[in-house]
Amino acid sequence: MSINIDVCWKRIQCGEEKALKELFDETAASLCRYAFQITGDLFLAEETIQDVFVRLWEHRRSIIIQGSAKAYLYQAVHNESVNSVVKQRTLKNSVSEIVSDESWQMIEDNYQVDDFVIEHLEAEDTGRIIDQIIGELPSQSRQIFILSRFDNKSNLEIASLLNVSVSTVKTQIYRAVDKIRAGLLKK
Repeated sequence: MSINIDVCWKRIQCGEEKALKELFDETAASLCRYAFQITGDLFLAEETIQDVFVRLWEHRRSIIIQGSAKAYLYQAVHNESVNSVVKQRTLKNSVSEIVSDESWQMIEDNYQVDDFVIEHLEAEDTGRIIDQIIGELPSQSRQIFILSRFDNKSNLEIASLLNVSVSTVKTQIYRAVDKIRAGLLKK
């Protein structure tokens, strides 16, 4: 099924959640592939698409699209992907600044070090921070986030499992991701 994206956008502006879902279902896969080309990271690409759609819904009344809605979506994904890459590089550079060149040389001389040791250390540190933030989430939000991200349940499955609305699931996932993002930026 192919939808008219511009007509769908008008329905979204009127507050029709079904239209947002239709737009997401129609475009998410291709937008994710596009984001992946920029980020080189599938998880980051998927998060980027979700962020774009959440922002699209939240600001639907104030967004003015001149031209096609499809072009707007791709531009929004492009901008968000570039921002994500910049944030990642900034985090990576901050880790590099912590270890002096002399210390790094000493580590290389005395220990078996591969080219990706900083990435491994950063990933472990980031993982610990994310686990801590997830542990601090309110119970329902934590449960929904875990079901979504780690058990790969769909929003509909989670909603039916927990006897809540799909909107509640989406909101809780958004809030959890937002807290994780904020926690990582403080890092």
